[in-house]
Amino acid sequence: MTLSRRIQRGAALQIAARLFSAVANFVLSAVLLARLLPEGEFGLYQFYLTLFLLASTLVDFGVNQAAVKLVAAGSGKVEQVIAAAIRIKLLTGLLFALGLMTLAWLVEPAGGARLLLILAALHTLGHSLGAASIGFEAEVRFLVPALGVVLGHALFLLAGVLLYLLHVQVAAFYLAAWGGGLVAQNLFVFVTALRRGRIRMRVERTVCLGLLREALPLGVALMAAALYFHMDTIMLRPLRGEAEVARYAVAYRLMTVGLLVPALFMQVVFPVLSRCHERSAELLKIVLARSTFYLALIGGIVAAVLLVLAPELLTLAFGASYRDAATPLRILALAMLSIFLCYPHSMSLIAAGRSADFTRITLSAALFNLLLNLFLIPGFGAEGAALATLVTELFVMVSSMVCLYRARGISGASARLLGPAALFLVLLLSGALWPAPRSLWLALPMLLGLALFGMLALGALPFRIGVEQEQLE
Repeated sequence: MTLSRRIQRGAALQIAARLFSAVANFVLSAVLLARLLPEGEFGLYQFYLTLFLLASTLVDFGVNQAAVKLVAAGSGKVEQVIAAAIRIKLLTGLLFALGLMTLAWLVEPAGGARLLLILAALHTLGHSLGAASIGFEAEVRFLVPALGVVLGHALFLLAGVLLYLLHVQVAAFYLAAWGGGLVAQNLFVFVTALRRGRIRMRVERTVCLGLLREALPLGVALMAAALYFHMDTIMLRPLRGEAEVARYAVAYRLMTVGLLVPALFMQVVFPVLSRCHERSAELLKIVLARSTFYLALIGGIVAAVLLVLAPELLTLAFGASYRDAATPLRILALAMLSIFLCYPHSMSLIAAGRSADFTRITLSAALFNLLLNLFLIPGFGAEGAALATLVTELFVMVSSMVCLYRARGISGASARLLGPAALFLVLLLSGALWPAPRSLWLALPMLLGLALFGMLALGALPFRIGVEQEQLE
């Protein structure tokens, strides 16, 4: 199988698995529990689920990405790096577990529900087992990690539906089911890797320290990114009230669904970027340019659909009462397009060993976003928060491009982006000329049909990454 086919397959598997997890969470949280749990219990569920999701991101602390970079670049044996990653994530998982358990112990009333929340907090320890996916990711083979995601969320959905049918109205039971599903997901990947002889429990101290040094700037960058991703929603409530939070949240949720594509696509391409960096700047430039082309194309299509059909999509997903969130959604659609263009450059920056540059960019972005929100939210509400997000993402995109060009003299920006830009404008013009009132079920297929025709005309299909395995060996 060619490298391009492996990347295409890996990205498809990752996106399909994450979509399944998103659907499972939506069906249980939004469709079932919102109708079953009392308001207080549903609020408790959402509060701890948000904390669990944030902990899941921060427990990694950049370890997986740093480990994949080391393995893909040939800087360490796979078994040694995986063992080091397991040890580091076991420590961070323990710290977060203790924090979550302490919170539940101090805040929640004594009883079985508190004990269940404490038990659910232990899911962070399971992330150490998930480090076994590093070997598969470094080889651009994502079937096992994708199956793990599907298995874990299928078990969570099954347990949740069973509790729902039993009419259980205690949020802690569902949170324990979520934690159990995540542990099952990571355990599946670990056992599969163990059977294939990829796990070694003994590891040299120097390997652990080397991985930790590589991961540290990435971990700080992840925390800064998480901060500015969620800062606007947090600040809206004290500055403008709950109604503006709701308007912004529904728009933001639709935008973040689209962000699955660049995040998962670049997760698959990242090992290739790391290997290209070790071989030559020319190979890195080829993969960067092709990745930027594809993400500009897909990002332009998704952004155009959101810009044209914002009111209709909001009505479909959240009801007519949220139709007036169309303006924030349209601003966020442009921010999303900026993120699509930024991902290849930020990942190339990390692959080129410039993690410290990326950390400085994200820390600056967090401070910049804070100041923008303080200035824009009081006067403009959800629209101001969306505009702050757009300006911040443009800052991160331009900064990443400039830093990468200074470091390696390469950029993904080229004349090839004129094609995606032209298709984006055609889709916008087609939507603008569509007579009102618009039917979502007629306009959406028309836009997607035009998008497919444009991709074929621009030579985007079949998918080609521009280098092959022999060039990287």
